[in-house]
Amino acid sequence: MSLATEARRLRERFPGNGYVGFHARRYASLVQLLDGKLAPDMLVLDIGRSPLTEVLHERFGVRVDSLGFNGEGESAEGRTWWFDLNMAQTQEKWRTDLPEYDVVVMGEVIEHLHTAPRLVLSFLRTLLKPDGRLIIQTPNAAVLHKRLELLAGRNPYELIREQTNDPGHFREYTRKELERAVRAAGLEVEQWFAADYLDYSRKAAGKNRPRLGKVVNAVYRYSPPSLRPGQTLVARRPG
Repeated sequence: MSLATEARRLRERFPGNGYVGFHARRYASLVQLLDGKLAPDMLVLDIGRSPLTEVLHERFGVRVDSLGFNGEGESAEGRTWWFDLNMAQTQEKWRTDLPEYDVVVMGEVIEHLHTAPRLVLSFLRTLLKPDGRLIIQTPNAAVLHKRLELLAGRNPYELIREQTNDPGHFREYTRKELERAVRAAGLEVEQWFAADYLDYSRKAAGKNRPRLGKVVNAVYRYSPPSLRPGQTLVARRPG
């Protein structure tokens, strides 16, 4: 199934959800990445429960646990675990009662944390089985439109928000920074690719701009990898 077809199915699965509309191609990209790699007896952990948790459970028929702020208990997809990843700053606060997972998905999360990425990734390494995979999806700090904003004298990054339950982006990363943090955490970089999987003709919140967005989408479709808005990294815990 093509990325566009998969994304369309996801938008139909969550009608009226602006976030899914904007990120549908990212979700679809992840589904295609995992296609053929998950068996029914495998365990998956999704960092931050979201519609993606449902998508992975329904598409692959696997148990998908989640880690974040949704409390503790069983869910329709698996189990929810409470943990603030910023607490990874102190190793004594790391949770040690979770199982080990075959795959941990960290989609659009690491940029929301104010804790050093090596510490967060070192904690997530303890949740992986030997030879398990960590999949990180995060914005590219050096994306084209942010470079242009800097040239125009505007700061492309938002101010730190006051609300703690939706802190926004504290820090975005380039490919080299992300790979360096992954290796420092004792993981191996298995795969990296840049992507234009955000749909700028739609907005996660606010008014859609279909005409301008389609132009932006077309620009990124043919941009060099270093200028594209999204990046995906697959890391492996050595066996």
